[in-house]
Amino acid sequence: MPQQVSREQYALIHGPTTGDRVRLGDTSLVIRLEKDFAEYGDEVVSGWAKNFRQGMMIRGRRVGESELDTILIGAMIVDPVLGIFKGSIGIKGNRIVAIGNAGNPDIADNIDALIGPGTNIMPAGHLIATPGAIDSHVHFVTPRLIPAALDGGVTTLIGGGLQHQPAMNLQIPLAAMEEFPLNVGLQARASSHVPSAMDEYLAFGACGYKIHEDMGAYAPIIDATLTVADEFDVSVCLHTDGLNEAVQATDTIEAVAGRTLHAYHVEGAGGGHTPDALMMTTRDNIIGSSTNPTLPYGVGAEREHIDMMSIAHGQNIALEENAEAIRLRIRGTSMAAETLLHDMGAIPIINSDSQGMGRIQETIRRAWQMAHANKERAIAAGTETASGDDNRRVLQYLAKITINPARTHGIHHYVGSLEPGKLADIVLWDPRFFGAKPEAVIKGGQVAWSPRGDGNATMRYAEPVTYGPMWGGTGKAVDRLAVNFVSEAAIEARVKDQIKSSREFLPVKGCRHIGKKDLMFNDASPDLQIDPVSGEVYADGARLHCEPLETFTLSRKYFLS
Repeated sequence: MPQQVSREQYALIHGPTTGDRVRLGDTSLVIRLEKDFAEYGDEVVSGWAKNFRQGMMIRGRRVGESELDTILIGAMIVDPVLGIFKGSIGIKGNRIVAIGNAGNPDIADNIDALIGPGTNIMPAGHLIATPGAIDSHVHFVTPRLIPAALDGGVTTLIGGGLQHQPAMNLQIPLAAMEEFPLNVGLQARASSHVPSAMDEYLAFGACGYKIHEDMGAYAPIIDATLTVADEFDVSVCLHTDGLNEAVQATDTIEAVAGRTLHAYHVEGAGGGHTPDALMMTTRDNIIGSSTNPTLPYGVGAEREHIDMMSIAHGQNIALEENAEAIRLRIRGTSMAAETLLHDMGAIPIINSDSQGMGRIQETIRRAWQMAHANKERAIAAGTETASGDDNRRVLQYLAKITINPARTHGIHHYVGSLEPGKLADIVLWDPRFFGAKPEAVIKGGQVAWSPRGDGNATMRYAEPVTYGPMWGGTGKAVDRLAVNFVSEAAIEARVKDQIKSSREFLPVKGCRHIGKKDLMFNDASPDLQIDPVSGEVYADGARLHCEPLETFTLSRKYFLS
C-alpha cells in the first residue's frame, strides 16, 4: 500500500526533491531543485533489502543493444544548458544517452533510462552532478599538473601555444597524454605574419592557435592567425601586448576586425595591455577570460603577483626598469573591476593559466568563491535582495568553466554540458564539499579519479584518504574514455596513426562565427572607460570598485593551507 512520508524523511532516503533547497559548501549560494523526474514510490534503491533486483527495478529479460552500461540514479543535476533538477543519467559506451527517470518499465511508469540485467547503477540521490570542468588556458609545463586538475574536477585541458611546434613538439605531448584520464587539445604557437607559415601546425595535431606577447602580439600576426583560423575553423587565443610596443588596446581590437577571438587574462596581471587590457571585454566578438589567481580580488593579490611576474616571466625586481614594468602591470584597480565584471556577465570564461600564473586545481573553487562574494556584496549594497535561491547566478558561474569555453574552442559538440550525446564527463559532489573536493570524477562513464582509502582496509574510506586514480583512470582503460581534440586537418593527416594512439581523435568545429551572444549567461559588452594614470575602471560612467576580500569561503575549513 502507498505510504506517505514527510519531506524530511524522504530526503533522508532519496535525497532532496522538487522545491527543496540545497546550500553549496560553506558559501551562501543556494540552489532550488526545479523538477524531479522520479515517480514517487518507484525510486531505485540499491543495497540489502532494497528494490534494485530482478523482477523489481531490474528488468530480468535481455534488453538488447540498447541496454545501458551505467545509470547514475537520482542525481541533483546542475547544468548550464539543462538547468537545475533531479534526475538519473544513463550512459552507454562513453556517452550520455538519457536523462530522466530510471527503472523497469514492466512495473513502473514513465521510464526514460531502462535498467537491464547487465546495467550498473551508481546511487547519486544525495550528490550534485555537474559537467566536468574545462580549463582553456593551460601551460603544459610538467605532468604533475594533471593530478592537480583531476583533484579539482577538471576533465578537459586546452593549452600550450608556446613550445608546441613543429610536428615533434606537438605529437610528443599528445603521445605522453595517453596515460592520463583527461581530454586534451594542444594549441600551436602563432608567431608569424605569414599565413602559409602556420597552417601546417594544424596538420601536426594542433586544435588552434595561441598568440603571446613574449613572441610578439603584433597586428600583422593577429590578422594572419585569424585568417588561417577562419579557413580551418579553429580557435585563436591572444595574450595581448603588455608593453604596448607595437599595438595598444584599440589597435588590437582593430586588428581583430570583428572576427572571433579568445582574449586571455583580460584583467592584465597575467599579461596584456597596460593599463586597459579590460577593453577586450567591450566587444561581442572578443570572448574574454580570467585566470584564477586574481579571483576574487583579495588582500594578497597584488603582492603575490609581483613575485609571480618576476619568476614566471623572467624579470629581476632588483633592476629598476623591471620593477617599474611589474608595477604598471599589477593593478588593484583592474582586479577589483574584474571581479565585478564577472557578475555583470562581461567575462564569460574562467581558467587557470596553470604554472604560468595560476593554480590548476583552484579554477572551480575560485569561481564559487567569487559567486558568493559578489552575491554578498550586491545584497550589502542594496542592489539585490535575498531571494529563495541563487539558481541563475550558479548557472552563470558554472557556464564560465564548462559550456562557454567548450563553445569558444569548438568542442561543445562533445563536452561542456550533460546533454545526451556528449561524453559522460561528470563530476559528483557532496553538497557540503561542493566546489572544493569532488566525491568522484567520472570520465567517459567510469570513475577515473576520487578519494581512496587504505588499500589494506576493510572498507573503502579507511584513513588515510587521498585522491588518486580509480579503474577508469588506470592502464589502458584511459584510452577508451579520454579523447584528443584536434583540427580537421589533423584528422585528415591521420595524426592518430602517426603517433600510434589508441584514443579517439575528435575535430574541433563551429568556433569561428560566434560571440558572447552565443554563450550562456555571460553576454554583456559594457562601455568601459579606463583612466590611463590611475587605472580606475568605469562602466557606463559608474566606477567599478570593490574592497579586497580578507576572508574566503571554501578555504581553510576544507584545506590545511
